[in-house]
Amino acid sequence: MSVGTVGTVSLKLKAAALFALAVLSGFAHGPFSTVGTASAQPTNSSNAGGQTKGNGENEKPSEADLNPLDRRDPVPADSPRRKGYDQLRIPDTDRTIFAEIADFKPVAAQDKNPREYDAWIEYVLHARKQNTHDLNEHGIRDLVPLEFAKFPRAYRTELIRFDGKLSCVRRLVPPPQLRSSGVSALYEARLVPLDESPATPVSFVFTDLPESLTAVSGKAPEEWLDADGWVTATGYFFKTMSVAGEQGSAVVNLPLLIGKGLTPLPGPPPGSPTPTALDKSLRLYKFIQDDVKMTRARPTAATWAEVAAYNRVVLHAARFSAEELERDAVTDVRFADLFEEPRIGHRLSLVKFEGRLISLRRMDSNDWLGAAGVTQLFEGWLIPDHEQRGNPVCVVFSEPLEGVDPARRVNKWVTFAGYSFKRMRYESAEEDAKNPSKHIDKLAPLLIGKKPIGRQDPEQATPVTWNAFGEGAIIGTAVLILCAGVFALWYRHGDRQARAEMDAVRGRNPFDPPV
Repeated sequence: MSVGTVGTVSLKLKAAALFALAVLSGFAHGPFSTVGTASAQPTNSSNAGGQTKGNGENEKPSEADLNPLDRRDPVPADSPRRKGYDQLRIPDTDRTIFAEIADFKPVAAQDKNPREYDAWIEYVLHARKQNTHDLNEHGIRDLVPLEFAKFPRAYRTELIRFDGKLSCVRRLVPPPQLRSSGVSALYEARLVPLDESPATPVSFVFTDLPESLTAVSGKAPEEWLDADGWVTATGYFFKTMSVAGEQGSAVVNLPLLIGKGLTPLPGPPPGSPTPTALDKSLRLYKFIQDDVKMTRARPTAATWAEVAAYNRVVLHAARFSAEELERDAVTDVRFADLFEEPRIGHRLSLVKFEGRLISLRRMDSNDWLGAAGVTQLFEGWLIPDHEQRGNPVCVVFSEPLEGVDPARRVNKWVTFAGYSFKRMRYESAEEDAKNPSKHIDKLAPLLIGKKPIGRQDPEQATPVTWNAFGEGAIIGTAVLILCAGVFALWYRHGDRQARAEMDAVRGRNPFDPPV
């Protein structure tokens, strides 16, 4: 055998051996394995027998494959109002332009604070894209203007709603960036929210002018037009802006909201469930503190919220007559209901008491109430009817009680309807047995209303009763005298006739025939 032949045979033997090895390998992986072809499936895909490794081997499926987790919440933790509110929010509020907004200053021009200026443009364009009805529907309603002066950063970009009375409106000049975006007109209105003082107005900037305010278009830019009427203003809180006050060098800090348009109202929004009811949902009322003395002026950092709540209730009560308050008041409340634990359920409810007013004094008002027309206040102490132990209730009101001098001690039977404000600590007239130079502190319910109404004292006869008795006695006496006179005349007439007949027959012979 030649060398070439031997080489050829050797190559054939090597090929046969390789073929046999491939066949044996195929049987080792399974009788239907394909030799020398690539799989079209991913190496980690699953089949009927389980998952396939990269080398073609099968493995058992994992627990996660057999029981996949449902990552969707069965009941989404949201609410219709909150969901709608989130859809109206200004996006990406953590941007630097919002962090650079400076409170207690006028809105900055572009050269003074370019980032605040950019934020202003962003606010106006975002509000312009919204629907006024949606804004009114979802705006936050439980805040008061004073809170924005206390915590402006906490409410930045929030959607806020106020119902109030317009005082003035003016036309502004839109910046070039707004004009290039299609904003051809911009307006600012000032309003006083419901139950607020003119000392704490709100500024509202908007793009859509209601038909009732078209007269402002005839004014020069930035010239104010006096306005009147109730409106709803809903917008995004931009900043607390400091502006010149109406008097002297006074400065007013007012919240500035940016919205789309004002919504005119037919009048002040009525309370619910009665027209005189207070809106108990305001966050401010949560700061009312029981069992502490009432601070009515010069509030501190710890008492400002309670003083503001007190002022609001005084103004709210002043909007109605004493008769209207009594008409809507709850009448089956006792002293104990406002003194014991159930008092929390009656807080800010309108309740009515009848009893004896034993003390009355005039108090000074404050600037906030004075700006709203409440220039004086009165504080009285009333012992409710059927209060066996004589525990008094403190009543505060803004209109004087006719015919009663506020000279401390009085004695007048009255009815009083007021809002249950708190259980108040006060210094009584009772001396401290351990320290006669001091008086004992006691607790009493505090009610705030319009004024007491004088009523008939059940323990005394009234002048009306005595007058009626006197008039009746006089008339009765006159009737008796008249009757006696008539009887006397009739009697005397009969007496004269009898005497005449007797005189006619006197001296005649009784046996003579009649004439």
